[in-house]
Amino acid sequence: MCLCGMLAAENSTLPAPMRRALQAFFDTNERWLVGVLEAGRRSGEFTLAGGAHEEARLLVAGLEGAMLVARSYDDADRFRHAASLLLDGDLGGKQGGRVGTSADQNRARGAPRARGTRSRRTTG
Repeated sequence: MCLCGMLAAENSTLPAPMRRALQAFFDTNERWLVGVLEAGRRSGEFTLAGGAHEEARLLVAGLEGAMLVARSYDDADRFRHAASLLLDGDLGGKQGGRVGTSADQNRARGAPRARGTRSRRTTG
């Protein structure tokens, strides 16, 4: 469980300095992820459905939300499944959804996945 995600759930009860620190944590993570997404797009490792900043916000929010919901069910698999859909770019059952790898693009064109490979994102 992400400590800052848990704190964010209680944001209105936190003192102002802690709220600012919490926002700084998420801003830092989003900036890092923007850099990763832009580098991946430049290298051709993957494509983005939108701008890197918007995609970073979607991924951070989606993963944080998935952690909270999974916790309410005491079900880590629920988080793993949601994270997989977000990170594999298969939202809504669309291959190469929001963040798709070059391999996703090839599959979308009907090319088979190379044996023993899996689409991967660089996460740091």
